[in-house]
Amino acid sequence: MRSKEDFPQAGCCRSDAIDGAPFTSGRYLLALALVTVAWLAAGSAMAQAPGAKPRSSLGMAAVALKSPYAGYKTDTLGAPIISYEGQRFHLRGGSLGFKLLDNPTTEVSLLASPYMMRFKRKDSDDLQMRQLSNRGFSAMAGVAVRHSASWGLVQANVQAEVSGHGGGLAADAKYAYPLPVGKVTLVPAVGANYAGRALNDYYFGVRSAEAQRSGLARYRAGGGVSPYLEATAVLPLGPHWTATASLRRARLSDAIKDSPMTRGDHMDSAALSLSYGF
Repeated sequence: MRSKEDFPQAGCCRSDAIDGAPFTSGRYLLALALVTVAWLAAGSAMAQAPGAKPRSSLGMAAVALKSPYAGYKTDTLGAPIISYEGQRFHLRGGSLGFKLLDNPTTEVSLLASPYMMRFKRKDSDDLQMRQLSNRGFSAMAGVAVRHSASWGLVQANVQAEVSGHGGGLAADAKYAYPLPVGKVTLVPAVGANYAGRALNDYYFGVRSAEAQRSGLARYRAGGGVSPYLEATAVLPLGPHWTATASLRRARLSDAIKDSPMTRGDHMDSAALSLSYGF
């Protein structure tokens, strides 16, 4: 909702602190790589039989991502895939987990992961957006659950922001059902992502000083839910090699969609990968 009040200090002070931070293209490529790994690794894991454990893997992927921020172009690039599955620890797309429970059908883990959203004003072609402050990546910590059965697979996590960007909660829940079609396994999935007020406020709010500089309306973002649909195709190429292709469309929550920083009501992603599992 739009507001004539200034932002609360806890939700905005970090925006100024990182305004001149040295964001580099390498750091952005790393972020896209982490997104790709998490997404494709999840799709490959969901394509396995119930009770099968995810494998460690190395590979490469091509990914296309469209930011919801105004003036941002679609980014298409290559990214490495590195996934590790240990007895207690796992690394999946930059998310580090410690298993509290691990049996043939259910896994419960403590989770530390990056929140994959950032705004770099110089990346926008919109002149008003270029007057805003940068927003950096956030660190999250929480718990994740994965359960597989004959009726499908459910994944969910709840995390809190711990990097000083105003706090806030984020949660994600997804259901998928693998469908074998010859050698290919199709994995349709439906899910929803929740971002709390503090997180949305940090990434999509417009403070008084920013409004004066840019001419954009002052905006205080609330919490919201963004539902999404996914479709993944997994093709084994032998005992170790796997090719994976994925598409995702997410509908932006009203809290994000109504921000003067965004354009449109959805966000699309696509990825192709070739990985070696061991």
